[in-house]
Amino acid sequence: MTMDRRAALSLLGLGVVSSRLQAAQQHLHALKTDAKAYQLQFFSPQENALVDRVAEMIIPADEHSPGAHQAKVSYYVDLIAANSSESVRDNWKSRLAAFNKMALSQHGKPFVDLAPADQSAMLAKLAPKENNPSTPEEHFFVDMKKATLFGYYTSEIGLLRELGYQGNQALTSFPGCAHTPP
Repeated sequence: MTMDRRAALSLLGLGVVSSRLQAAQQHLHALKTDAKAYQLQFFSPQENALVDRVAEMIIPADEHSPGAHQAKVSYYVDLIAANSSESVRDNWKSRLAAFNKMALSQHGKPFVDLAPADQSAMLAKLAPKENNPSTPEEHFFVDMKKATLFGYYTSEIGLLRELGYQGNQALTSFPGCAHTPP
């Protein structure tokens, strides 16, 4: 398999170690080809469920989009984390644990077991700190948002179906936004 420059730059930008770039790109291609066959490389099934739920809350399914869960964003995050440096992997684990500990201390249950309103309240509490995170939980939220956006909008669902990307082609005009603002 040849190296895809765009995918390589995306992977490097998200923290994949250059020595793991080729392996990460092969796994990314396999993930895009057959997501059902993907085997978790970094997160436990419980951690993946948490990542999947937070990603789905960031880009939920609606009438316009099937959402982050359908796009298998949690697998993308697992792939990125697994092929990152040791310090990045340590950050993912410690920040995810701190986020789940926050759920336990505030609600007495792991995040994935909380009612949707409590899950939303947790994210709403972290969101204002997005531009200047200071705690591990705030960093986890920022990391998740960044990884979710990259993962979703580089997936077939996000790029082709939602954005309608048709590949590199010459356009005779630039139609702009087709919807009217609310």
